[in-house]
Formats: sequence, C-alpha cells, structure tokens
Amino acid sequence: MKTYVVVGLGQFGECVARELSQAGHEVLAVDRSMERVEALKDVVAQAMRADCTSEEAMRALGASKAEVAVVSLGEEDFEAAVLGTAVLKALGIKTVVARSSSPQRGRILSLAGASRVVYPEAEMGEQLARMLMHTNLLASTELPSGYALAELRVPEHAAGKSLQELRLRQTHGLNVIAIHHRGLLNEPIPEAMLNGGDVLLVAGKAERVAALARLWEPKS
Repeated sequence: MKTYVVVGLGQFGECVARELSQAGHEVLAVDRSMERVEALKDVVAQAMRADCTSEEAMRALGASKAEVAVVSLGEEDFEAAVLGTAVLKALGIKTVVARSSSPQRGRILSLAGASRVVYPEAEMGEQLARMLMHTNLLASTELPSGYALAELRVPEHAAGKSLQELRLRQTHGLNVIAIHHRGLLNEPIPEAMLNGGDVLLVAGKAERVAALARLWEPKS
C-alpha cells in the first residue's frame, strides 16, 4: 500500500483519488471546496479542506508522508497549481505529478518541481481520434517511451487462425499480452485459436500498433 496526496478534487482529481483508494492505497484528498471534500470524505482515508499553497497547512495535514502527490487543479487555478507543486516538492515528496492543459504551462510546472506533467484532455482527444480512424481499435494508451498498449478486435480474415499462425511478433514487432474471448481473459499461448470478435491486448511501438490497426481495418 502506498500513500498518496491528491490536490484538487474536480472531475479528474476525484477520479484519481477514488481509483487509488479503491485499489487499497491510503489517500489524502485536498481541496478548497468543502462541497468537494464532503463528496469524498467517506471514500478516501482523509479528505480535508485546505490551501495547497501553504506549506504549513500541508505539513499539518501530514502531506509530507505521501510517496506520490497529484496536483490536479484546473486552468483557473494555475498559479495555485504551480505554488502547490513547489510546496509538495519542498515537503520532500519524491514524485509529484501535475496536470496541465498546454506544453507551455507544463514546462512551468516542471520548473516548479513536477516530476511528471500529464495532459488528460489532449491525451483523451488523441485516443478518441485514433479510435474514430480505426474501428477495430477499441482502446489504446500511448506511453511516454513511444510504446503503446492497445485493444484490437480480431478481423474476420484472422478468425480460425492460431496466434502462432498470425506471427504478430515476427512480422509486426508486437507482443500479445492477453486474449479477450466472450468476456473471459485468456493467456496468449501460441496454439490459442482466434475467433471473429475476439479482442487482443497488444503491446509494442506506437507506430507499429497503428500500422496493424490500419491493416486490420475492415474493407469498405
């Protein structure tokens, strides 16, 4: 179990706090809105109304005990996000993840001490665009390393073949992590036979995942 502090309980921050807590981690959730704090008080270990730009206030809450901090304040609170990031870093929290809407603001957050900056709106937009372009691409996540995880629906022409016959690793440089078949998650053994409608969870370089999605696109 890890200890997290989540600052800013808007839609994004609330979702992060809920998921971490439901996974069994200890979460200190902080916001200036009492309404948002009340909404999470029974979900996380501790939900408190406080000013994240005050080092004294954050220290009094025990924020310095957290291993990871997430700063998820909105655009209108950018100054507080910068100051809050600096405060959390000054408290000795090793990893501080900050949310931003633009690379320019992301650079400022990095200068303030953010270990990592995330761009949820941009990332969701890119993911939605990929899914709209490739109807058999059900979900994908591109990692900062340039690699991606994706769920691809098996096309009809591959139905009845085994994973070994598809040779995805040899011909596309992709590894199959799991096979979804009728709601069950199966191990990707080479002899596994694929059916139309099965979904493969694949990992590999993002451009190779995109190339396979194009190749498997239904012909109109």
